[in-house]
Amino acid sequence: IGFSYSSYLAAANVGMDPYTEKMTNLRGIMKILPMYIQVLVDKDLPFDTFDELFEQEYPVKLCPLKPGVGDFWAAQKIFEFYGYKLEDVKKWGGSLQFVGSSEAVNLWRDRHIDMYNRQGACPTSDVYEMMVARPAKILPISGDLKKSLIDAFGMSPMIVPAGTYPGIDKDVETVGMSAVLFCRDDLSEEVVYNFTKVILENIEYLKGVYAALGELDMNEAWQNLGAPLHPGAERYFKEKGYIK
Repeated sequence: IGFSYSSYLAAANVGMDPYTEKMTNLRGIMKILPMYIQVLVDKDLPFDTFDELFEQEYPVKLCPLKPGVGDFWAAQKIFEFYGYKLEDVKKWGGSLQFVGSSEAVNLWRDRHIDMYNRQGACPTSDVYEMMVARPAKILPISGDLKKSLIDAFGMSPMIVPAGTYPGIDKDVETVGMSAVLFCRDDLSEEVVYNFTKVILENIEYLKGVYAALGELDMNEAWQNLGAPLHPGAERYFKEKGYIK
């Protein structure tokens, strides 16, 4: 049993980037929480949209986190939509920092970065710390970019609500994917059934431990996982009436 993102599982199933071969033996168990793409930029930068950023080829000091994580992959896909690579930032006179989220907060405070690509819960603590440290804005993901990410990678439309972070006084359109528990198709139905049952029958306790789980909707937890639903999980959701 593992943890991944719905878009990654969908890509693995067909052998699409970042995977080089099909992995058709993966099965979804349940969604556990939405992961929002949140692209933070210094409030004083002279653009408010991705279209404007790429039209200007503005020399941002970007941190897309580290290669191999979902945040980095999402940043790549945004740049590719506009016909660029992350490394092109350097050609514009900007810079790239490949670090973890804790170090990124320090770089933001010290003004070594002015653009940060994050995929996580909403709110997420590092973005909140950055917003407190200095004024910032979140770039909306809308229009053709939004449609492309949804159509090509199975992402979902999401909203960063007004008031989520200091200085964000309007809802911001974005997209994201779901964090998903998954397993191999040869894991027994009984094991997966019992695993699903233990998780969901203790969900109120788990919400107390991790507040972001409060967004979990049992009627949707089994849908759009990026991989076929495992029969053991399907049995539990049917038993409880969530699958009709």
